[in-house]
Amino acid sequence: MFRARTRTIAFLAASTVASALLTGACPAAAAPATLTAAALTAAGPSDPTDRYRTSVRRIADLDPRWEVQTAAWSALVSDVPNAARLFLIIPGGGYDLARIRASKNAARNDLLISRAIATSTPATSPFVHLTAVRASYGTLAEKDRYVRTGLKEAQDLDAKHSPVEQAKQQALLDREYVADLAANASGPWVRAAAQRATKLGTDADIVEFFKYSWASAADCDLQAYRMDLTEQELRYRNELDKLIVVAEQAQLAFEGAAEAAKAKAAEEARSAWNSAADVAAATQATWLASEQLATSQAQMWASVHDFAVNAATQQDWPAIATRATATSDAWAGELAWAQEQQQQWTELAEAARASANAIPTPAPTPTETAGA
Repeated sequence: MFRARTRTIAFLAASTVASALLTGACPAAAAPATLTAAALTAAGPSDPTDRYRTSVRRIADLDPRWEVQTAAWSALVSDVPNAARLFLIIPGGGYDLARIRASKNAARNDLLISRAIATSTPATSPFVHLTAVRASYGTLAEKDRYVRTGLKEAQDLDAKHSPVEQAKQQALLDREYVADLAANASGPWVRAAAQRATKLGTDADIVEFFKYSWASAADCDLQAYRMDLTEQELRYRNELDKLIVVAEQAQLAFEGAAEAAKAKAAEEARSAWNSAADVAAATQATWLASEQLATSQAQMWASVHDFAVNAATQQDWPAIATRATATSDAWAGELAWAQEQQQQWTELAEAARASANAIPTPAPTPTETAGA
C-alpha cells in the first residue's frame, strides 16, 4: 500500500529533476573584459545586497534556532551598511555567534532532559518520564519549550497522582502503517520514530507515535534539512568570494602588465576566473540533491494526506491530514528555494566563465616574433 506509493514518489521526483535540467536557463551573454566582484554577483537574478538580505530573511523566518532567528532579524533592521552580508560571511560575526549560543543552549536542554529521564520511571513519575522521553526526540524548539515549562507541568501532574491514560487497542492496519513508515519513510527522523514505535510495540507506543512522535519527527527532518542547507550555502559563498578577490587581482595584474608579461598575466587571470566558475558550477550537485529530497518529501506528505482522508481506524486522521498538508507545503517551499539557488549559482558560474573568456590573448611581442 504505502510502499508502492513511495516508489511512485521516487519516480516522480526523478522525473521532475530531469525535466528541470533539460529546460535549464540559456547561457548568459559574454561579460566585458573587466568584471569586478560586484559586477559578477550582479550578474545573478538580483542585486547582491538583495540576495544577502533574502538569505538572512529566510534564516529569520525559518531557522529552527530562536537564537539565530533573533540575530538575523537584528541584522535585517540594522542601520549598519551591508549588515546582512556581514551577518552571514564575517568569521565570528552575527551568524557564527548566534549558532554558538544556540549550540550551548541546546546542549543544556539535552542535559536537563536526560537527567529527567534518568531520575524518573514510568511507575513512580509517569508523566515526567513519558514527556521527557518524548522531548528527547523532539525539535530544538520542542526541547526548549519542555525545559522552560513542560517539565514543571509534568511534575505537577505527577504530584497530583493523576492516572496515566490507558492506550486503546490499536487496529492491525495502524501497526502495519507504522511498520511501513519504519522501512520506507523518506525522512530519517520519521523512519527512526516509526522504528522505535514498532520495536517497543506496545499499544501505548503506537498511540504515542500517531499522537506526538510522527509530527515531531517530521519537524526534525525539516529542521535538519534547513540547517544543513544554510551551512552548505555559507561555505559556498565564502569560498566563491575568496576566489573572486583572487580573480579580480589577477585581472588588474593583467591590465597593468608590461607587454612582455601580458601573455602570462592573461593566462593567470583566465585561470583565476575559471576557478571561481568551477566552484559555482560544483554547487549544482548540492542543489540537485536538495531538489530531489524536497520533491520526495513534499509528495510523500501529500500521499499521507490522501491516505488520512480515507482512513477509518481510531486514530485522529483529520488532524493527521491537516498536519500532512502543512508539512507538504513546507517541503514544496524548500523545493522552490533549491530551484532558485540552482539558477542563481548557474548564473554566477556563467558570469565567471564569461569573464575568463573575455580576457583577450595578447599579440606576440617583437622579441617573440623575431625568435619565431
